[in-house]
Amino acid sequence: MRTSYSNLEIFENCPKRYEFQVIEKIKTPQSKEQFLGTILHKCLAFLYKRAPLFPHLDELLDYFKTQWKEAEKFKWRDNYEKEAYFKEGLRVLENFYKKNIPSFAIPMDLESYFETEIEDEANNTIHILTGRIDRIDKKEDETFEIIDYKTNKKMPAEANLKNNLQLAVYILGFLKKWPNLTSIDKINLTLYYLKHGEKLTGKKNEEDILLTKKRVLKNIHEIEKNYFPPIPSKLCHSCPYRKICPMWSHLYQKEKTPEETEIKKLITEYFKLKEEVDNNKAKLEEIKKQINHYAQEKNLERIFGDEGFFSYQIQQIKEYDNEQLKNLLIKTGLWTEVSMLDKKKLEKLLKKIDSSLLQQIEQLQKIKNRKILKAIKKDIEIIKSTLNEEE
Repeated sequence: MRTSYSNLEIFENCPKRYEFQVIEKIKTPQSKEQFLGTILHKCLAFLYKRAPLFPHLDELLDYFKTQWKEAEKFKWRDNYEKEAYFKEGLRVLENFYKKNIPSFAIPMDLESYFETEIEDEANNTIHILTGRIDRIDKKEDETFEIIDYKTNKKMPAEANLKNNLQLAVYILGFLKKWPNLTSIDKINLTLYYLKHGEKLTGKKNEEDILLTKKRVLKNIHEIEKNYFPPIPSKLCHSCPYRKICPMWSHLYQKEKTPEETEIKKLITEYFKLKEEVDNNKAKLEEIKKQINHYAQEKNLERIFGDEGFFSYQIQQIKEYDNEQLKNLLIKTGLWTEVSMLDKKKLEKLLKKIDSSLLQQIEQLQKIKNRKILKAIKKDIEIIKSTLNEEE
């Protein structure tokens, strides 16, 4: 397969969007945010391509204004919105220029296209991973900095750098293009958040690169299954495919059929009833709590009423030494099947493993007894007749 980091990112976020955008190639209009981001990238490329005779700030801003003429193709909400985006672009470039002068470095490469191979040993195949790096700098201390410009409204936490697929892929591209130039420990990875004027910088090691290759192959294997379910998230808000996505398309239906009207009534009724049920659940728990308190205070095992009774029962709970169980499952290659010791998946696994391994797991098991109060509505007539006989 031939793919790119951006396509893999789309797939990880939502397979259904991947299907729409990458496989079916459904075109969508460029958003205003994307438009501004594209212009800012062009302006910074213009700035650094002039090295070492960098243009003056006024020249850079004039270049932005020239590119901004394309803004006429958008339907702006009003002139205020259009002016706000324009001023934001000028602000970002001015702050970037002032913050990076007089320390402008001559970039080693700009908009650096790369291709790198990912070997799938299990299937004896080679996959091609492509990408484009915004800027690569070589520092005076013989280290390198891979820089990617971001125009996000929000900055992520610095901890997110650890699992950032894009930066790890960029290292693969760098080393493929210049295999004898340097080592991984001398490559710094930077996400430059233009709207905030801040950089997040980190490093990757050999283990990170190995995990990246595994992650890429996992995504490719999933793509090859040709199954693309929608995954709703906060990213849906800005997704251009909402109107055709099965998760959202019903919201945009304009046709008002009798069936549609009836379905909406049923949904309204459902939530009304659910609210009543939830309120009753809370009341039931409070009643049960009071009955339990009374039973404990009077040292009673059963408490009778006219409609039934409450009785204490002993419930056995199985618990494991989680750390020892995890190590055993990792050793036997079964750890991934239980998904962080999910109880239902663990029970399912225990039904199909061989007896010797089952015995080892049972040795790690501890049985705890828990006393619970249970409501029982049965045999009440027998209870009443017993009372009458005694009287």
